Amino acid sequence: MNIIEIVNKQVLTIGNCESEPIHIPGSIQPHGMLLAIIPASGVIRYCSANTHQFIDKQPAEILGQSLAAIHPALWEKVEPLLDAENSPFHPIIAGDLQTTIHESGEFRILSIEKRLDQINDPDYAFDQTRGFIGFIEHSRTLKELCQNIAAETARITGFDRVMIYRFDKEYNGEVFAEYCREGLPPYLDLHYPHTDIPPQARELYLHNLLRLIPDVQYEPVPLLTIATKQEPVQQLDLSDVGLRSVSPIHVQYLKNMSVGASMSVSVIMEGNLWGLIACHHSEPLILSSQQKKAALLQGHFLSSQIRVQQVAEEHAVNVNVEAHLQLLLNQIDHDEDLSQKFEQFTSLLSVTNATGVVLLHEGKIYEKGLVPSRDKVLGLIRWVGDNVKSSLFSTNCLSKRYPDGVTMSKYGSGVIFHAMGKPTDSCVIWFREELERTVKWAGRPDTALQKKAEGKPLTPRKSFEIWKEMVKYQSAEFRASEINAAIRFATSLQNHFHLTYLRNEENRLRVLNERLQQANQELSNINWITSHDLKEPLRKIQLMSSRIVYEGGDNLSEVIKVHIEKIRNSASRMQHLVDDILSYSMMNNRNNMFTLGNLEPIILEVGAELEEELAQKKGLLSVQSMPQDLRIVTHQMGQLFLNLISNAIKFARPGVPPEIYINCQVEKGRDILEVVLPADKSFYCIRISDNGMGFEPRFNEKIFDIFYRLHDRNTYEGTGIGLAICKKIMENHHGAITASGEAGRGAIFRVYLPVE
Repeated sequence: MNIIEIVNKQVLTIGNCESEPIHIPGSIQPHGMLLAIIPASGVIRYCSANTHQFIDKQPAEILGQSLAAIHPALWEKVEPLLDAENSPFHPIIAGDLQTTIHESGEFRILSIEKRLDQINDPDYAFDQTRGFIGFIEHSRTLKELCQNIAAETARITGFDRVMIYRFDKEYNGEVFAEYCREGLPPYLDLHYPHTDIPPQARELYLHNLLRLIPDVQYEPVPLLTIATKQEPVQQLDLSDVGLRSVSPIHVQYLKNMSVGASMSVSVIMEGNLWGLIACHHSEPLILSSQQKKAALLQGHFLSSQIRVQQVAEEHAVNVNVEAHLQLLLNQIDHDEDLSQKFEQFTSLLSVTNATGVVLLHEGKIYEKGLVPSRDKVLGLIRWVGDNVKSSLFSTNCLSKRYPDGVTMSKYGSGVIFHAMGKPTDSCVIWFREELERTVKWAGRPDTALQKKAEGKPLTPRKSFEIWKEMVKYQSAEFRASEINAAIRFATSLQNHFHLTYLRNEENRLRVLNERLQQANQELSNINWITSHDLKEPLRKIQLMSSRIVYEGGDNLSEVIKVHIEKIRNSASRMQHLVDDILSYSMMNNRNNMFTLGNLEPIILEVGAELEEELAQKKGLLSVQSMPQDLRIVTHQMGQLFLNLISNAIKFARPGVPPEIYINCQVEKGRDILEVVLPADKSFYCIRISDNGMGFEPRFNEKIFDIFYRLHDRNTYEGTGIGLAICKKIMENHHGAITASGEAGRGAIFRVYLPVE
């Protein structure tokens, strides 16, 4: 039989300290023995080297044998519980031995210790609970409660020193409360670096809620197993085992502190390690299972009350903060100028317990209390605008985040920054002044671990003399209620600014609307003048010109006749222009009635009206099936197609008979690229194409501008209003019109009408 040790002999260095495999040391403490068995058969695969001290059998007699054969009484008690959930604080009693069961991979680990005298008082747990309730009732603060628990834990267990050890965010520790025997130096308020308890140890504290080292001077007992060629030897995970041997660094650490025995009880809040009940004794100290349970109960009591106490303290702060916040919220909507309003914000500092506040809005800065200089504040605002993505930024140590934070630390070590839109345009900043304080460390924190020669093990520091550190550039931390109050105030103020802007815009638009109505009224008057006062003189000019020619007859010279003809033509063009302007202005007339109509007869009627002009140029007009039952203004649709078809005839290429094709198809708004229309709606696309003169693509949109002409008026008649009227008609029908052309190859107009 090849029996081997599985002791982990890894040498620790500065580089691998935090990866020390403390869960697989391969050894245990000597106040107990360990067996690892296969649950189904009870065969012992691992055992500690000290089995003979507990069951009078050597490891060679045990390994590979079943527990039933080795210790029938123990197997009888253990076997029914191998697959059950077991508590390490409710041991199984078999004779003078007490055993706890743990699961470790495929094995069940039995931790076996000598049974100590127990406290047989049935009211013991009740008395302990009643005592704790008394602590709660008489403790005004969390610190007082911790102090009472430290004293009670010392009374229950007999330890010389009991500390309530609290972690900060970086897991540096602080002795928050302490009981110590008379004559011992106090550790109260001392701080310990996070390296004293590395991450993997903190993780185990979440599983092992109580960790006892009865004798710091112990010699580790190795674990043994049988080595075979068939199966490689594997380490045994002892994460949940109380007998697990302790890290050599931690043992040396305790020796350097002159500690003879140690116990730690985890204090857990909301799944995180809040701290420890850390117990030290100057000599070795063995505890009974009831003493362990009593100490563990103190940890449970404390864990349950930490959040209660914190909530109570937070509530007291929150009540004060909320009162100031309500005052501010009630003042926000007052109608005063912002500078006057800011002066009335008397609670603006108290709402976050700040020492200074700055408000930036519309290029102006408003200040209260103690704040950094104006240029420092503006520099911070620019930095936040460039580097912070969220609207909220808060810290109690600005110098760690902001490169120039040290220069403004006197009045601005702590900051709550809330942007109200773009940070450089509008924001509110609360400042807290620097709070210098002295932190007392138990030895220099930077020498917590001391490097040895190459290949030699790492050792903890030997000196625990108080080392004082002056902490600068920090303020008191902002509480959650204070940050929430800042968010609520800044959000309400931002909403107020938005509402003020909207009200101002509403007033501005109201004034513009009034001016527009006035302009529309004036335009209506102009239309009336155009249709009456201008048309009548033009009619008279044409009439008088005709009469002069008629009555003068042969008495008029040719020169006079030419001039009179020019007068008549000019008056006629003016008449057409007035008519077109009047038509354009009437497009928005609300009296235009929409009715259900068909496009085909409208287009054919226009074709009949233009039949003579089309025949003169030997042209063709082809109309395919058109949509029916459309909601349209009939005469506007007639004018639309009259303008489009007459243009196609007018701008035919010289010597080329015009060909005009009109067809229709249904398209989705999302598929129409030339113009933006509702994506989920369908439209009739009526396509009017010709083979005429066309135009360059750069004029596709320009030709719809009022009075815009592509050709000289002496070459082609027209006022430049026709296509503008077409566009206005399509706007009235909630549709659109587009044009595309190619010089010398014709033009295509597309009319989009919604499918009802």
